Amino acid sequence: MERNATQWILLRRIATITLAMLSCAALSTFWSIASAEDRSVPPLPLTSLTDLEESTALQHDKFAPLAVQEFAHQHAISLSSAHGESNWKKAELSFTPLGPGTHSWLVQAAFEDKLIGYMIISATDQGELMLSEYGLGEHSPYDRELLSHALERQHLGLTMLQADGGEIQLRYALPLLAYWKVERPNHQALYIDATNGDLLPSATVKQIETAIKPKISSVTDASVNSSWLVDSVQRRPTFNPMNNLLWITSKPVKLTRVQDWTQLHKESGIVYSANDRNVSYGGPLPIGGYQLWHNSTKVQSILYIAIGGHNSTQRFVPLDTLLKDGQFYVTNP
Repeated sequence: MERNATQWILLRRIATITLAMLSCAALSTFWSIASAEDRSVPPLPLTSLTDLEESTALQHDKFAPLAVQEFAHQHAISLSSAHGESNWKKAELSFTPLGPGTHSWLVQAAFEDKLIGYMIISATDQGELMLSEYGLGEHSPYDRELLSHALERQHLGLTMLQADGGEIQLRYALPLLAYWKVERPNHQALYIDATNGDLLPSATVKQIETAIKPKISSVTDASVNSSWLVDSVQRRPTFNPMNNLLWITSKPVKLTRVQDWTQLHKESGIVYSANDRNVSYGGPLPIGGYQLWHNSTKVQSILYIAIGGHNSTQRFVPLDTLLKDGQFYVTNP
């Protein structure tokens, strides 16, 4: 009897030791897998421009390729040369893809949790990056409050859309059409201008989307034209172009060079209109100023024109982009 009891105790101890060893092995396997998973997840990208200057080894971000991040940081540093007081150099940058298929990214710059500006970066058909537009201050396209007001005018709400299984996409179509695509089950999609909240004609936007050619799957090195210097903004008073329509009957003025802008009479209001393509530009729009970008030797330069700002977000866009489809008019010809 004693012998059987001794054997039983021995068997229990062996079983306990075996279970403990198995548990340790399982825990070891678990932590090994967890560690491997941690190593497989890339660290968050560097968003501080101070960190960028100390280390250029930016990490992969699922929202933007490395080349786009580098391009954005380089151009933020350039903007700081003219707007040092706005802390572009120390800003935290967040990236949001604008798509699908357009290869554009919204980059919002914040300092101490306050928005100080934005950029929209796009890839050309050749895979080169370009600064399609940028803005200064707290207002930028794709503002949530602007979207809420726009949806209310359509008797919709964000909560209602979510409950119905709806979806809102941020879209961007070159040259300058920033918009939301609002989709609901069993309803036609709505298209809302992301700069002023206006409802866009569905047929026109669909036509624009159909004409978009698929971009290449990758972007190239972002170092091209990275060392830009930026002059101070030359401001002009904003106004509503619809208050005085005499400019419609006047001849357009030639503003193709920096000298043309500096020589124009400062009291004259200037309107940009792309005529039948105004839906792609949000126009007609008042001109609120301009800003010159140039390299250190001043051999290369890009003139950015500030459009909007009265009933819409003010956007700095390349003069060459505006000249492709539209013209400038003086309000008091």
